[in-house]
Amino acid sequence: MQPKPPISGIIYGEIAYWIAIVGMIIGVVGLAIYLGSGGGVMSPDMISDLLSGKSPKELWEKHSILRKMPESPHWYVNYIGKGDAIAMLGIVICCTSAIVAMWATTVTLFVKREVKILYGIFALIVSTIMTLAALGIISLHH
Repeated sequence: MQPKPPISGIIYGEIAYWIAIVGMIIGVVGLAIYLGSGGGVMSPDMISDLLSGKSPKELWEKHSILRKMPESPHWYVNYIGKGDAIAMLGIVICCTSAIVAMWATTVTLFVKREVKILYGIFALIVSTIMTLAALGIISLHH
């Protein structure tokens, strides 16, 4: 007889899984569009410079597209017709899946009361930290 998994774990897993699958599909479609069209917002030259370890200052000086972009972590929204922007949207959706699933788990822990309230409090703290970090309100560096 196998142990029954807690409902909060099932909820987290299902939500994170399905949202991540949707994000991956969007990312692959964006990548296919980028590779098929032969270009996008980011030039292949810029990507190779980034992967070679150039500093943000060097990238900023060399590539004019960076100077035209708004200073927002969600640059891709303004270029959503381009393949690499669609791929970035897919990555954002994948990352967001953990936050959405964690909030659902937090609610479940408080509503179902299947475990001690302390687990619900920890889940609330983690959900809040994840949300604030995703919004850019808190970070590890300045």
